[in-house]
Amino acid sequence: AVEGKAKASDALTTLGKVISDNAGTIDEKLGVQYGDYARTAARSIQETAAKLESKDLGELGNDMKDFVQKSPGIAIGIAAVAGFAIAKMLSGRSDD
Repeated sequence: AVEGKAKASDALTTLGKVISDNAGTIDEKLGVQYGDYARTAARSIQETAAKLESKDLGELGNDMKDFVQKSPGIAIGIAAVAGFAIAKMLSGRSDD
C-alpha cells in the first residue's frame, strides 16, 4: 500500500508537470483561456499529489470513508471507471 501511494503520488506529479509544460502550446492552439484551465488543472493535480504524499495510510483510509459517505454516487462512478480501466489493462496484457 505504501508503494502504491508513492507511485500514485509520482504519477500525479508527472501528470501535473506534463500539463503545465504544455500550457503554452494550448495557449497558441486553443487560446489563453484554455491554457489557463490547463495551468489551473496542473496546479490542482500537483497539490493533490503533495497532499497524498504527506498523509499516512490511516488518514487516507479515513478520507476515503468520509468521501464515500458524503458522495456515494460519485464514489460508485469512480470505482466503476477504475474497475473498467483495470480490466482493460489486464485484458490488454493477455494479448501480448
